[in-house]
Amino acid sequence: MRLGRLLVVVVWGVALVQAGCVGCGDLPVTYSLPGTSVGTCSDGLSNGDETDVDCGGSCRPCGTDSHEDTCQSDAQCPGGVCRDGTCQSAPACVSDADCDASTPACIEGVCSRCTESAQCAGGFECREGGCREDRFAPRVQMAFLPGSAVLRVRFSEPMQQDDSATGVLNPDNYCVELTDETPDECSPSDAFWLGSVLTAVDPNTVDIQLPFAPGGGRYTVHVSQVVDRVNNALGSPRHADFEVGGPLRLLGATTQGQNRVLLTFSQPLLPGPDIEGSAGCASRATCASRYQLSGVSALGDVLSAEVLPAPRDNEVLLRHEAFQRGGQYTVVASIGVDGRLGASPLDRATFTGFGSLVSRFQDGPVQVDPFADGVASTSVVSYRGRLYLGTNAYGTRAVGMDLDGIRPDDLDFRFRKDTQKLAGSSSSNSAGSLFPSIGFAGCQGNTFQCGPDNEDGRALFASGSLDGTEWLMVGGTRSGGGLDYVYLSRDDDATLDMKYVDLSQALDGTSVRSFSAMGFLEGRAYLGMPSRDGSRRPELLALLRAPAVDARGLEARGNGIKGGACKPSAHDVCNLSAHRMPGIGAAGSPANLARTVGIDFVGEFNGRLYLGNNGGLVRATVTQPLDYESAPEHWVSITPSAPEYLAKESVTTDKTVDLEPFDRAWSRMVVFKGHVYLGRNTTEGPQLWRCEPARVSGPAPATAEACDAGDWVLVAANGQGDTQLSQFDNPNNTRLTLLTVNRGHLYVGFDNAVEGVVVYRSAVAPAHRSDFTGQDGCSAAMAGCAGLGGNGFGQPSLHTRFGDAASVDSGDHGVLYVPVSGGPGTPVRLYRQRD
Repeated sequence: MRLGRLLVVVVWGVALVQAGCVGCGDLPVTYSLPGTSVGTCSDGLSNGDETDVDCGGSCRPCGTDSHEDTCQSDAQCPGGVCRDGTCQSAPACVSDADCDASTPACIEGVCSRCTESAQCAGGFECREGGCREDRFAPRVQMAFLPGSAVLRVRFSEPMQQDDSATGVLNPDNYCVELTDETPDECSPSDAFWLGSVLTAVDPNTVDIQLPFAPGGGRYTVHVSQVVDRVNNALGSPRHADFEVGGPLRLLGATTQGQNRVLLTFSQPLLPGPDIEGSAGCASRATCASRYQLSGVSALGDVLSAEVLPAPRDNEVLLRHEAFQRGGQYTVVASIGVDGRLGASPLDRATFTGFGSLVSRFQDGPVQVDPFADGVASTSVVSYRGRLYLGTNAYGTRAVGMDLDGIRPDDLDFRFRKDTQKLAGSSSSNSAGSLFPSIGFAGCQGNTFQCGPDNEDGRALFASGSLDGTEWLMVGGTRSGGGLDYVYLSRDDDATLDMKYVDLSQALDGTSVRSFSAMGFLEGRAYLGMPSRDGSRRPELLALLRAPAVDARGLEARGNGIKGGACKPSAHDVCNLSAHRMPGIGAAGSPANLARTVGIDFVGEFNGRLYLGNNGGLVRATVTQPLDYESAPEHWVSITPSAPEYLAKESVTTDKTVDLEPFDRAWSRMVVFKGHVYLGRNTTEGPQLWRCEPARVSGPAPATAEACDAGDWVLVAANGQGDTQLSQFDNPNNTRLTLLTVNRGHLYVGFDNAVEGVVVYRSAVAPAHRSDFTGQDGCSAAMAGCAGLGGNGFGQPSLHTRFGDAASVDSGDHGVLYVPVSGGPGTPVRLYRQRD
């Protein structure tokens, strides 16, 4: 079957940065490449011919002092290739057989680095543009029906292609069932029989011939026992959802070299090129009407699009004008006049470019406008060994990627609606029972635009362990109040099936609009929610149990909001009466007098829960605390007693939705080298606090293993100006919004509307500004020491605010991911730092 016409899509804005350089003023440079001379640096461009118009291969970071002819990617070597950091001539070729092991791919007559693992020798795979030792577990990447009676399964890398017990051509290794909420199990569906004829489409892909065309519906294919070509066992996910009779959609994209990308659609396409309804194109004008590329650098015009021959006629090879960098790009295909290609997010896919992997802030962003929709803020969370970024502007999409930032997958959602009323409420959206979105501001109620309970705002992600299982948690927003649900998934394929949790028995639902903090500790999930109505009571819930494996959701039994005691043996969720906690709640002593009272963070130190807001800090005295009403001894105030704390007033906010680190009195809590660190934002500027647990060890409940009121000291105080603030002597550092640990470093970052965001780090447990370093290792105590990657990461107007960051451990190094934007109206950019 040949499908519809592909016409123009949306054209999303892309910030153009010449050859990846960033601005840092006019500085002399002594850097040269073959055919260039010593030049000058203007607006971040190091150019041997002393002009700023076109740096070409001589573009280097400003201030570099080296005479070596070095490079980081082939894009910096016009007419050549980058080998071992040096530009060299690229040998001509006719086929891959003409090339050697270092540049095994023959691309447009030139030997280049690999584009797929099939070009690498046994025991190696194509990663980061080169042949690397294959130590990575393969995974199921996608499944779809390219024909009425053919099921196609694609893996992330070349597999063992035989019919042995571990081969992908053995039908016993596959099971198909109707999609449910138990992705780790399979009950074969009578409506979907697998045939015994399996065919290899390419090294990564298998076609399974079906005895008949299956009926409509959504199914999941499960794969077991298979291994890749060097016997690495199948990793996660081991399954993939697919739909029978669904719309044409763009399933994925993969780089095929410096200026080529391969698109995979869910159904065969009309080849063309340049004819009515074709997916192919040969002219710039026609290509521009059918495809759009955006990402970390401009890729120029799409020059051609070729539909591959059957059986791969659901794939399109795009060739574009400019070379790719090592960050991530988004390709958007046309919706078309006949509407056969599904609307966003079904019309777009993400891929990692062919250049060198982005590893430092100064290398530029990993992603720019990651969903090609202008979203200005997003969550970053680690889940099941991968990194998740989301949601997009419409609450319908996330991006998952390896912890190193490669092999991105485009993820969508299926939120389950609560149709029961066993726990006091049921979902209010009347549109259906399964929803593709958690909602967005301005969505039309009682439609699939909004969430299952008519959620209509930005969502918050978290991940952690409940009942011994790792879960992904998504909390939405109800701008008019009445928030009753959080959603959980233990799924990890391209469609995340989310189970509902009805929280209404533990919530004052009329005033609660969103989540301000989420965290997991000791087998529980803690949920913080702000309130500004009536009693201004912050809600702090402890979710004690997860939905059952075979259940659609959880009708959570709770202790109510009227002072009932939390009983873990009888309750699934408990309201911990945060409104009574000293300084935290409006009913505490002293009372929190702010108009909006919420929970800024939930953290953990030595097995104890810590939390805080504009009224102060509180910690639990036991590992699994009960509510403050019935067990006040389970909680103790640890608000700093130091004069520097008492001299300043914490910031407050009137917002109850779309909360950012900028809005919080306490941006984040981290533990580093045995100390607790907290970033505080006051009405006069930021402070960095450190807890030294042994400073106060009595009387009880004070201990030498926990933080108490007298344990806090101000860290990195200004040397000039207000010495009770931690601004690193820069009054434009108005908020401390980034605080995280990445391997052996503590990172601290500031919002700055003038110079752009500023980041410093320390390899020791810091006490003074001199313990931190900035760009090129300068001491943060020195005047003029810029932050890591340069202030504003080289673009101050675009990078003024930090979002929530995530640090992950990837083998022998840690990777820090930091979302940055210029505030509302500026698309988010994702940066990374590898330590």
